[in-house]
Amino acid sequence: MARLKKSRKAKGFIPNEGPTRNERLADPDSYDSRRRKAKQEKKKNQSVFEKKRQADDSSTSKKQPERKTRLADKIRELNKSKEESAE
Repeated sequence: MARLKKSRKAKGFIPNEGPTRNERLADPDSYDSRRRKAKQEKKKNQSVFEKKRQADDSSTSKKQPERKTRLADKIRELNKSKEESAE
């Protein structure tokens, strides 16, 4: 024999008064609009990968001096000539 589950039934009419969601969001002082603004402005924490990548980028840019070899000089000259011809 199956048992009947209890069910909650609203008794009477529940009034739907007050501003709609769009109206609340349009008002800059309402809770919903302040909440949405705070959520957008919330600082996003960087992942461990991003932190490590930024640390590596900053450290490598400081440590690597410009190489002074004949081949490097030749490549720099070729790149300069390409940029000048493109302009």
